Amino acid sequence: MLEAGSVTPAASACGTCTMCCTLMRVAMDPPKPERHTCEHCTGIGCGIYAERPEVCAGFQCLWLASQRTPAYALDPALRPDRSGVVIDLNCALTLIAHCERADSWRREPMRSWLLHQAHRTNVILELPDGAALLTPAGETEALVKAGVDPISNNRLYVRVADMARAGMVPSA
Repeated sequence: MLEAGSVTPAASACGTCTMCCTLMRVAMDPPKPERHTCEHCTGIGCGIYAERPEVCAGFQCLWLASQRTPAYALDPALRPDRSGVVIDLNCALTLIAHCERADSWRREPMRSWLLHQAHRTNVILELPDGAALLTPAGETEALVKAGVDPISNNRLYVRVADMARAGMVPSA
């Protein structure tokens, strides 16, 4: 049974998808770290939907946002709870694929869609064991988190190969 102020699946455009409630980090008080299910997630929606934090209320994954314009709507197979990938677009127009498992992005049709996007913009794969840049050729380049931009709250990454060329050693 859902508590007062909660949402039923039909009341939310997300349906029963709650992937962002687990995969995404949320800058709220207290902060919700990535890859930890939010304490308010019921498994079928948000237990405090009507009173959810502003940062949650303002977030839409790219799949959900695309559904507003039928001509540009992403395939239902790319929906996060079906693909295992939450797609986000940051303010630098970098596409971020928050992957539930290390191989989530490799399954079709997600793989083809991400490779198509990699020809247009940077595609960062946020994986359980780190991050990587997806190249248009389908190869990945390891990335190291260098920090978080204090204004945009975007994560900042550096290629491990670039660090090695500069004689720097990535920290764990």
